[in-house]
Amino acid sequence: MGGIGFFIFIIYATVKTKSTGLNSCQPFKELIGKTVVLNKETYLFSDHENTTHNADFPYTLMDDLHPLWSYYQECKNLPHVDITEITSFPRGTKFQIKKAVQYTAGVSGASYPTLFGSIQHKGQLYKVSYQWGKQDFYKASNEAEKYWVFHQAPWQNTRDTASYVLPTANFW
Repeated sequence: MGGIGFFIFIIYATVKTKSTGLNSCQPFKELIGKTVVLNKETYLFSDHENTTHNADFPYTLMDDLHPLWSYYQECKNLPHVDITEITSFPRGTKFQIKKAVQYTAGVSGASYPTLFGSIQHKGQLYKVSYQWGKQDFYKASNEAEKYWVFHQAPWQNTRDTASYVLPTANFW
């Protein structure tokens, strides 16, 4: 009986999405606890599958420079889709950033850093997530230490072209 329980635990630990905090890592540590001004129109989506893995922040913030923008645009127009556009925020909207978390999928091993915070707009408080950053697989495959790169976020005037080191999320 104990062997079956251990086997089930190992399977669970393997497939479960893992997370680790990024609040003290660059480029996130400069943003945590700060309020940034969005330099462009942004959009708020509800992703009914809640891919952020954090029910406290049920909405996804998106802009037209985000790598997933095309995907969200295509999905919102399909029947029976799990993504719904809720509202848009004009340029000058303030985004209060609370924390950053690195998620690593148990099956694929893909990692995605996510910022969490809130936006106050027209008397409504929205708790949002913003996925920001991706692995440069070319640099990673060449064993570069710094292989995380970031697209231009809606609060930036220009894209940060530096590469960074981020931890991989682990179960234990």
